[in-house]
Formats: sequence, C-alpha cells, structure tokens
Amino acid sequence: MKMAYKVYYRRLIAGSLFILGLFFLWSLVQASDLAGAVTAVLLTITLGIWLGASMPGILLCVMTSSCLMGYGLFVRKRYALMLFWSGFALFFLAGMMGLGTRY
Repeated sequence: MKMAYKVYYRRLIAGSLFILGLFFLWSLVQASDLAGAVTAVLLTITLGIWLGASMPGILLCVMTSSCLMGYGLFVRKRYALMLFWSGFALFFLAGMMGLGTRY
C-alpha cells in the first residue's frame, strides 16, 4: 500500500534527522565539546567512507546502504521507510569502520 507523497517524505526526513541526531549526540558524549562532535560526524561521513572504500567489506556496506536508501526513496511503501533508515544507519556505520581502519 503506497503512502501519500507528502506524508511519506515527511516521515522519511523526520526519521533520518532522528538517526542523525542520535549519532550526533553519541559523538557529543564521546567528544569534549560541540566542535569536536561536529568534526567527528563530518569525518565519519567524508574521510571514513573514503578510507573504507579501499576495503571490500566496507565498500560492500556502502553499496548496500546506497541500494537500501535508493529503494526507500523511490518505492513509497510503508516497509520501505525502514529499509531507508537501515541504509542510512549502515552508511554511518561504514564510515565509522572506515575511520577504524586508520588507527
């Protein structure tokens, strides 16, 4: 059953902001200040994915998360929201794994 266009994307964005907020709060607890938390989030998204792209396992996680998020964007069914959010969370986890390979 397809959901209405506005309702679906409103829920999709709200859930994504919730996941991003949780990740930011977790980074804020780990860091000493607000600038450190913002830096941790941005490093995870940029440098973590870039470093992890050279490793097959992390590259598989990035590709899987891209497929899940793409499916969630184009198929407006109720279960697709959970797939999109799973892909969104997997993208951040892949970035954290990529940063973990640096140390």
